[in-house]
Amino acid sequence: MERLTIFASFPTAPLTDCVPNGDGLVAYHFLEALALRGHRLHVATPRAELRRPFPGDVSVYEMNRTGEQAKPGTLAYMRWTRQILQSIRRSERVDLVHELNPVFVLRSLAFADCGLPIVLGPHSSRWQDANGRASPLARSMRTTRDLFKDVIIHQQHKRANAILLSTLAALNNVRNPEARMESLFVLPLGLNTEEFSPAPEHVPDDPTVLFLANVVARKGIFSLLDAFSMLTARMPRAKLLIAGDGVDLASVRQRVAAASFHAQVTFAGRVDRAQVPDLMRRCTAYCLPSQGEPFGMTIIEAMACGKPLVVTDAGGPACIVSDAGGRRVPVGDAVRLAEALEELLSQPALCRQMGRHNRAEVEAKYAWPVVAERLEKIYRSVLCAQSHAESDHVTKQQIAAYRQKVIASLSPEPAAVTVLAPGKLEAQL
Repeated sequence: MERLTIFASFPTAPLTDCVPNGDGLVAYHFLEALALRGHRLHVATPRAELRRPFPGDVSVYEMNRTGEQAKPGTLAYMRWTRQILQSIRRSERVDLVHELNPVFVLRSLAFADCGLPIVLGPHSSRWQDANGRASPLARSMRTTRDLFKDVIIHQQHKRANAILLSTLAALNNVRNPEARMESLFVLPLGLNTEEFSPAPEHVPDDPTVLFLANVVARKGIFSLLDAFSMLTARMPRAKLLIAGDGVDLASVRQRVAAASFHAQVTFAGRVDRAQVPDLMRRCTAYCLPSQGEPFGMTIIEAMACGKPLVVTDAGGPACIVSDAGGRRVPVGDAVRLAEALEELLSQPALCRQMGRHNRAEVEAKYAWPVVAERLEKIYRSVLCAQSHAESDHVTKQQIAAYRQKVIASLSPEPAAVTVLAPGKLEAQL
């Protein structure tokens, strides 16, 4: 593809290649992949923390270089990015504007009438809060906030030439997607497939489940403990490795200490980014039973390391993990979760088969060079008003399937299992 000049806005801080910040790392790698393919990039961001300079022809503009000033307000950031864009256009042609990961509403409206094509995303799926712990007032305030956010996002989407979704689950950000068919594309987040790679036929001494995430209720950690209690009754040698930190870590430790399976659980604490690939390689299966992960980077990482997965049938993971690479279970269903884990841990050959499938899937869909090439095709579609990215266009059939799934998830069904409070299930076994 011919060289493009792209104005990229990353409104979250920091844009980084070294700090453990998911949004910042993903944005950096998107930009790095484009730079490596020869494009000219102007990148505006509140703040950057970069260990090394970008490759290629990249200019980074920081609104708050030291990080000591207060976080810039929405209107201030909008004015600043608009001024930067206008200044650049006085000296060179800019082909398009791409706001990466538009977490903050309003900000892309700074470019609404700039006369350039606008690309937004990739959006991730919104979290679904299913734990019921929020007070009625908190739920009401969240609903009001989400309604306001929907209105603003709708205005952003009306002015965008391309709306990128990390998975089809991110359609929950798009009002009336049928009206946006020409601008809707699926573009996943990418991964360094050399950094995350399988270990040669590594088999743990004991079948080991890895949970690597923030240790908070919405990540499904208590459902996993309920499931592990059932699992160890049938597989006494099974092990659980919990890696990460979070507000519920103390409660989890307390629960494990009082359980009969306490000797089979290891806490790794917060894990440095560089240690994650080795951690993935040491497990038999990776489990993330969250309530609706926006995307699920650790899922892609585990797949790249050749591991099978057990996830919940909600959010991004439901769109990423196939039957050939793992199992999907209902949110909060500890019985189904235990059954899926037992199926994998008791069949090493099945785990190897799933792991090989997942590795091939990552190489074909999620390697950064592949993702960057797909993004270039979307850019071409936007600039040429022609369909150069047919395979990534969202279809009516996909939207219909998404709606059916949402309706099914809202339909009342007989509960397969009563999800008990932490500690109660262990007392019954």
